[in-house]
Amino acid sequence: MDLREIIFWTAIGIVVYTYAIYPCILWCWCLLAHKQKKRSETAIENLPRITLLVAAYNEADCLAAKIQNALHIDYPEELLEIWIVTDGSNDNSPLIVREFPRVQLFHQPERKGKIQAIQRVIGSVQTELVVFSDANALLNRGCLRAIAVAFTDPLVGAVAGEKRVVDAQDGATGESMYWMYESLVKKWEGGVYSVTGSAGEIFAIRKSLFREVPPNTLSDDLAISWQIIAQGYRMEYAADAYSLELELVNIRQSFTRRIRVAAGSVQAALRIFSGNGYTWKPVFWWEVFSHRILRTLVVPYLLLLIGCLNVWLLHAGVVYGVLLAIQVYGYLATCLYWLQSFSRKQLVWISLPAFFILVHFAMIRGALSLWLGKQTVLWKTYPRKMGKGV
Repeated sequence: MDLREIIFWTAIGIVVYTYAIYPCILWCWCLLAHKQKKRSETAIENLPRITLLVAAYNEADCLAAKIQNALHIDYPEELLEIWIVTDGSNDNSPLIVREFPRVQLFHQPERKGKIQAIQRVIGSVQTELVVFSDANALLNRGCLRAIAVAFTDPLVGAVAGEKRVVDAQDGATGESMYWMYESLVKKWEGGVYSVTGSAGEIFAIRKSLFREVPPNTLSDDLAISWQIIAQGYRMEYAADAYSLELELVNIRQSFTRRIRVAAGSVQAALRIFSGNGYTWKPVFWWEVFSHRILRTLVVPYLLLLIGCLNVWLLHAGVVYGVLLAIQVYGYLATCLYWLQSFSRKQLVWISLPAFFILVHFAMIRGALSLWLGKQTVLWKTYPRKMGKGV
């Protein structure tokens, strides 16, 4: 075995570890340690007061449905405050919020980005818990009770809910299956020690543990939760608290959105090495390294390296031909997915490998955008139908 083959198989090993071996280790750890605990709502004698905080920019198309959804959550009215921040919105968003007396509106003409909108108002929160959500995501009726249950553990400082994505016809797509996989990994991470990150569509914190993060932060959920974990607390996973949204139909808009999400993940990972390191426990460092650092800073570039080396090693045996065929299929599926040249019956076989490849390509594009200083905190809003069935 020459140097090319050693590098090739090492690269494949790292990719397999990241997406298969690491989750298997988590799963086995949970089984051996009996950490898959099931809490009951009866454990709560006094429900905590909660502020549901939604930062929304030009979300007039879905804001009324979001507020209606929030008002129908199964939680005592006197214990729930609903705050909507519409900073910079120049559509009818503020007017829509004012139509609901129970909802408190925060608005200023100047637009500075999501994290600054959150930090502008969070100091006024008087409740014990803050639940963050996005305007285009609907929450299930029992989400706040499930979150409150998770906080009965005094060592839990943050709670990650589950993100569910479906297409317009309620079918399985690459993105929806990706989030199913992510949910399992987060569940097992919480069983081992702490979830490494949350989806902005639904996550919660203890208000007393909130610490301000830099105003140019792209991934607010990662930055806020990592600060809390650095204080010695854990992030719990609450599968019974979930959001539901529809996948963007426009593939190019979806990819642009993935780039900005990826840029936030890359920024968060790079800040770990910026000299102002987090004081985390070793087990959490391992989780972050396996789940966050490898995925954002290593695997995307290894996939390119694997493809190049595979062509170079094609003469070395049949196994290299099989592996190259698998990669060619993935890239062809990505082209078809991009061109939307497929039927609904073929969707899952095309969209799953395509989404996997596009996620990693977005990581590279996001890193480049971040390095060139082109990624702004002023993210663009894309039209998307509201989720249903919650």
